[in-house]
Amino acid sequence: MEISDKHPIHPTIRKCLQHLDIIEADEKTKQLVYMYMESLYKDMTKQIELETKDAPETNRHLL
Repeated sequence: MEISDKHPIHPTIRKCLQHLDIIEADEKTKQLVYMYMESLYKDMTKQIELETKDAPETNRHLL
């Protein structure tokens, strides 16, 4: 599976794709795994941004 150099990949996602290569997963499996991991990463990033935005100024260091 080729990933564009224009789009940075989270290190955990990159490592997962490397492991899929090691176990010789087919291209469709790699695409599905990448799609779900990328979606999860984006959702988590949005959630953290919302929590940071809504957190009181004094507690932001805890996030």
